[in-house]
This record gives sequence, structure tokens and C-alpha cells, in this order.
Amino acid sequence: MHPEAADKAFRFFISSINRDLYGNTWGKRWHRGLQWARGQEFHKDGRLHFHAVIAAPQNDLWHITRISRWHAWWLRENGFNRLERPRSQADIARYVSKYVTKGGEVDFSRNYGAWIPPLPQFVAPGQQVALLGRDERNTRAPVDSRQAAHG
Repeated sequence: MHPEAADKAFRFFISSINRDLYGNTWGKRWHRGLQWARGQEFHKDGRLHFHAVIAAPQNDLWHITRISRWHAWWLRENGFNRLERPRSQADIARYVSKYVTKGGEVDFSRNYGAWIPPLPQFVAPGQQVALLGRDERNTRAPVDSRQAAHG
């Protein structure tokens, strides 16, 4: 897909979610719709793909819309996609900044920074807690590796 066509498809995607959530006049509301930051990256074969973070003004986006519906729409219209809920604020910062350090381009919605998004309810880390050397029953204190081996 040509970069201009990809940009148009992404903006239509965001606009469609905005219309679904806030009606046809979403751009006239105080928040002016969803905020987003989008990194662009080209595959080795020259195909463009986006990495984006998207925030709703008053609630966690995962609570106010059916993400699976939008996943299916993008797949049908544009091909492969993956929509994930972030695990932490640090993950979001790393996710976007990596495209800047790679020399890629990062674009922002027109209303980016106009309001502070609510803190998302991050996904529980699950088994990653154990991999970090933490006892799952008490995530405040790291488990001593010698105790874990014998305990």
C-alpha cells in the first residue's frame, strides 16, 4: 500500500471509531476525539506498517468499545493487524520512542496533548512476574533465588 493510502486508511479507522463512540460531530466536542501517536516503519520488502497508541478522553478505550470489532474491520479492509492493551506506561513510551531512534517517523493526532488521557487499567503481567524473580503471592518483595530453589 502506498504511504498516502496507508495514512488515509489509518485516519479513516480512527474517524470511524470516533463516530462510533461520540457521534458524527465528534470533532466539535471538547476533546475532539481520540488522541494517537503513530510510528511508521517499512518492512525489508518495502511494505509500510504502523505502530500506534490510541487513547480515549474519559475512559480506558478497552472498556468503551469492542476492540475485536475494529480488529475485524481493519483485517477485512487492510490486512493483518494486532491490537493489544498496554502493560505499563513505560511500555507505551518505549513502543513509540523506538521508531524515533530507528530514524522512523512519528505522527500525532491534531488534538494530541490537548488533554491528559485517563490512566489505562494495564493488563496484569501474568507469568512475567515469576520471570522477574518475584513471588506471585507477594509481588512487593523480590524472592531470593537461593530460597526459591529450595522452597
